Amino acid sequence: MDGAKSSTPASQLPRNRVLKTNNTTVTARYNKKVLLGLEKALRKDPEADLIGILSSSYPQQLKSSKEADSRPSTTPLPLPHHDIRSKLRTTDTATIVRQLSPELQDLLGHDDEQLSEAVIKLLDKSEVLYKSVWAASCMVFRVSDGIVAKVTVEEHLTAEYRTLPYLQEHLPHFPAPRLHGVIRIRQYGLLFSSFVSGLDLEKVWPQLDDVQKRSVSAQLDKLLVELRSLPFPPNTPLGGLEGLGCKDARRGIRISSKPILDVSQFDDFIFSGSKWASPMYTQFLRSLVPASPAKVVFTHGDIRPANIMVRQDEEGSWTVVAIIDWESSGFYPEHWECVKMTNNLTPRDEDDWYLLLPASCSPRQFPVRWLIDSIWDRNLENS
Repeated sequence: MDGAKSSTPASQLPRNRVLKTNNTTVTARYNKKVLLGLEKALRKDPEADLIGILSSSYPQQLKSSKEADSRPSTTPLPLPHHDIRSKLRTTDTATIVRQLSPELQDLLGHDDEQLSEAVIKLLDKSEVLYKSVWAASCMVFRVSDGIVAKVTVEEHLTAEYRTLPYLQEHLPHFPAPRLHGVIRIRQYGLLFSSFVSGLDLEKVWPQLDDVQKRSVSAQLDKLLVELRSLPFPPNTPLGGLEGLGCKDARRGIRISSKPILDVSQFDDFIFSGSKWASPMYTQFLRSLVPASPAKVVFTHGDIRPANIMVRQDEEGSWTVVAIIDWESSGFYPEHWECVKMTNNLTPRDEDDWYLLLPASCSPRQFPVRWLIDSIWDRNLENS
């Protein structure tokens, strides 16, 4: 996918020549609900009589829905302050940071509208898929059948919008979202990417049996082995692509202030993150680090069930269909993925996800590194 940059504020877009469907009307939502019911019935009985399944009241309810859509719209209620859309204004300047796909340009509409106005209108009629627990810090919207928009402070998106085109170029079949473009409005970034149909593993994991869990873990391991096979370009700094720097995000976010060129310098960065540990204590822990050189591999940086999308087939098997949220991705030491996978692990955890972590990135592969980091973690400023 074209990841070309544009530094010029874009106030106009090509006129839309195609009549677009509206998936947010009362009629559309009602028909989607009916369709889901039909799909559920057909999964149980592929030879079912569809006419018999449809409620006899369907024609009347469809008519009522269309009448509701035809009524003049009332003035929309103001958005609550914790809705990130309330921070955006149609008078703000919108800048294209990554080139917009034709599909997204088509969604954004007519050439007589400012880009910021078109974006805000699109978000206003979109379905909210995710809202962070922190007020107005991040939201995800489904803006069409095939495109979602993640909206947050732009600097939190930079690694992701650099990684997605990189994966598309170097691992075109890897199951990650495809970038449709990035727009900046004030300090906010809007990352548009392909919608992935499925459920996040966090919701599904508790209901899986042991065989299903091991199958998902094995699938994920195969994908991570492929990801880690990407060659680390020579003379390239570690961390996010295009010199973005190394990130250590444990509650707070700490980013390296200068280029990190090898694993030893990465260790310098990690072991500089404490105000309380004495130089002797820091030196003692560092003396335990294995002397053998560590590889640098491409790393997701936040592998957890909430960032793994799965889908169930007709036979009941679950398949990993995508890995999402690449905000912490880049080239990092080979042990870093396992450190980050267990970042939320506590002594009171009962989640067996941690017993079935993908083998290639499991702490079992890097036990000394993992244990040292676990001890050091409690001393970090942002831990």
